[in-house]
Amino acid sequence: MKNVTLEFPAAGESRLYGYGGEMIEHTIENQLLDAETWALLVEQFRVQDDSDNYGWRGEYWGKMMRGASLTYRATKNEKLYAVLVATIRDLLTTQEKSGRISSYSEATEFSGGWDVWSRKYIMLGLMYFLDVCKSKAFAKTILHCIKRQANYIIARIGEGGKRKSIFDTSWNVGGMNSASILEPFVKLYVLTNEQKYLDFATYLVNTGLCSDSNLISLCLTKELYPYQFTQTKAYEMMSCFEGLLEYYKVVGNPDHLRVVQNFVDMIVETDYTLIGCSGCKHEYFDNSSKTQTEPAVQEVMQETCVTVTFMKLCAKLLSLTGDAKYAAYVEKSGLNAMYGAVNNEKQKMLRTPARTWLEGGKMVVVNEHEPFPFDSYSPLYQERRGYRVGGFQLLKGGERGYSCCVCIGSAGTAIMGLFAVMKGADGVYVNLYNDCRFKTTAFGEKVSVDVYANPYRYQGAKINVNGKGQTFTLALRVPAWAEDFTVLVNGEKASGEKKNGYLLLRRAWGKDKITLRFKTPVKAVVLNKKIAFTQGPITLSRDCRLDDIAKPVAIGARNGKNVRAKRIKNTAFHSNVAYEITTKAGKITLCDYAQAGKNYDEENSKITVWQDRQ
Repeated sequence: MKNVTLEFPAAGESRLYGYGGEMIEHTIENQLLDAETWALLVEQFRVQDDSDNYGWRGEYWGKMMRGASLTYRATKNEKLYAVLVATIRDLLTTQEKSGRISSYSEATEFSGGWDVWSRKYIMLGLMYFLDVCKSKAFAKTILHCIKRQANYIIARIGEGGKRKSIFDTSWNVGGMNSASILEPFVKLYVLTNEQKYLDFATYLVNTGLCSDSNLISLCLTKELYPYQFTQTKAYEMMSCFEGLLEYYKVVGNPDHLRVVQNFVDMIVETDYTLIGCSGCKHEYFDNSSKTQTEPAVQEVMQETCVTVTFMKLCAKLLSLTGDAKYAAYVEKSGLNAMYGAVNNEKQKMLRTPARTWLEGGKMVVVNEHEPFPFDSYSPLYQERRGYRVGGFQLLKGGERGYSCCVCIGSAGTAIMGLFAVMKGADGVYVNLYNDCRFKTTAFGEKVSVDVYANPYRYQGAKINVNGKGQTFTLALRVPAWAEDFTVLVNGEKASGEKKNGYLLLRRAWGKDKITLRFKTPVKAVVLNKKIAFTQGPITLSRDCRLDDIAKPVAIGARNGKNVRAKRIKNTAFHSNVAYEITTKAGKITLCDYAQAGKNYDEENSKITVWQDRQ
């Protein structure tokens, strides 16, 4: 198995504080401790309402379990752990004698909808829990359940006999949704060392992961960008490449790692917006690096599922390569698009319609539904949040509903806590300058690294190390946005090797105090005759509660140049930061994108990142 360069902290080793910590706690309190919702999601495997072949209710439980398991790892919240154990025990009662757990009936399984996709998530949810499971006996029971599910699948899908092709199990997005089951099968091989699971994974890889094009070959040669592929659904494609990374870790073919790295490089070049998401035409790659300045097409853009999946993919690449550029992508996506999608103002979503499809493909609009902890889409140009609930399906005979983006959000907030400080064979790697406490025993002693920083307000950071006299490397990420980056150790300027985006400080650490100094001026970003503003990793936004967002900006700043901005107190609503910028046509006020427009129950709730220029 390919060695992992950087490891994510185990439960209890790391804890994120500040605004990022609040996002995690909000998710726990407003979603993950809700036993009633967990029971409702398990019930889908008893009632099997997806049997009409239009539903994806079966994805909800596993997707939320994955995020909840990551959240437990990021917090070690024991109330949460108890809830997860209870819902898994409930899920185990739905497994049929054949080994099936599905929201589709046996008569309609594998017949064109989202059945394989949903089974992927059941397996993944259980596997992510195994990473934090405290009971060997319970873990053994869970693994037996996963194996029975997998055995049922490989007896019916694959090559030879009466098996179906993986692409015959779905009529959606070139079967990428079904092919993405690659990830849990590789993980299952690692857990069991049973060759049949790796053989099935190899079968999936050999298909190219898409029915009408070979995703692996396309990304190896980089002959086309993802928005130019025959299939351009961002979320499912990213999910396939998550599986290919797991396959690389087992098989060790360097081409597979290169494929995923090329894929991410191409996304960042052509489909990565100022808030760290992709797809400005609904949920599809569309060259959004350029199209992001335009009004939303089909009313919505930049799906939260895409944000979180990109963060997960980059976090895995960071772990495998130790290259800080992937940390930069996680940071940008998390601080902007991800945190912007958290409904931490507890809006009731009174103006957020949901659309769903009934049997026969008829679409209905649901205007009244429960509030959700996450929004589904992220606007950039003169639009409001809470425009629609993405991936919505009715549950419990129409009494309730749920959403794919609602289920995936907790994974995104948890990743921010888990990637902030990581452990390598040679030391500790600091990726995010945000309040965080990290403790580990990897170097023969209980050592700690405490980070004190606020990415929204302060320029610089302080780090306290208690190394108990152990010699190890403290790797400090040197962000591209940090100007005049200098490091002081106990008041004296420090120097070290710079490698893969980190400054490496190796020494015997005692109780040492580190000061990081850097500048993060407000800068202009100019594209398609429009202008936007950033401060370090933070994207700034206008909010119609602060000024007229449709009024063009009269400012001559060039792309990448500093802008004179005055930090002010936001008296209109809570934000992490607010700035006043003077232009020839008057002053404009901006705040952090994460908190802009979160009053989406109100009429006065539009925001804009991109401004028209006079």
